[in-house]
Amino acid sequence: KYTFMIALVAILLSPFNLATTSHADPPQTDSTEKPDGLQIMTRVHERDRGKDHTLTSTWTRTRKGRVQIKAKYTERRKNYRGKDNFDFKTVVRYSEPPKVYRRAILTWAYTNGRRDYWYFVTDFTDAQRAINLTRIRSQAETDFNLLDYVDIALGTEQHQYLSKEKYDDTACYVVESTPLNKEVIFGKRVSYIDPDNWIPLKINYFDKKGALWKVLTITWQNVSGVWFWKKGVVENVQEDYTTYIVMEDVKVNLGLNEREFTKVSRERNLK
Repeated sequence: KYTFMIALVAILLSPFNLATTSHADPPQTDSTEKPDGLQIMTRVHERDRGKDHTLTSTWTRTRKGRVQIKAKYTERRKNYRGKDNFDFKTVVRYSEPPKVYRRAILTWAYTNGRRDYWYFVTDFTDAQRAINLTRIRSQAETDFNLLDYVDIALGTEQHQYLSKEKYDDTACYVVESTPLNKEVIFGKRVSYIDPDNWIPLKINYFDKKGALWKVLTITWQNVSGVWFWKKGVVENVQEDYTTYIVMEDVKVNLGLNEREFTKVSRERNLK
């Protein structure tokens, strides 16, 4: 009698138990779902860049294999990561060539893509406001500069995941980024992103007609856990220019004072 009752209860409860267990199981995700381009580029943008850094950058521009001009500057940068709507502030101070010796540029970069520039020249007491830096930078940066091609605010482009491809023995996410502002110098760029460190290894830039224009390849160095460029090579496939960018003497998280990145501070330093 008791055996029969126990068996009956087990039969009656078994559907309930199965249903409850099935309902409690977590939903299964589709492993074939494509990654999201915006999420990938957000990871790239938000990776650890340190609170601040200093470095020395050497630029060499060549054409058809012949060196045309070189330049060298020191950079001091403070990263804000959205605080007060700032992305970063930089001070670039040139030491070579003689034409731009001791010329300095202060840049404020905002999260919405806006940029404010001031330039300073030794023995002048006042800073000059600049709309753009085309005539102020060294000629070595004429064909490629970091502010226009690399230091791009996240929300100023539309990002689309294209594929996963191998580049330099790394399986990279390939993401196409199209500027929302039609005044941007290039039509679109395609980045090859290392998904382990969230750094771009190669970026192809296309002109407004959709033709390949410039190819940037980057080798990286890790300084105190933060990734920095070691060398960048930019090939202008349409005009046969090549620009080499080498970054050395990198120091990170120095506790740079915010006052160093103000107009008044730069004027005092150049007097």
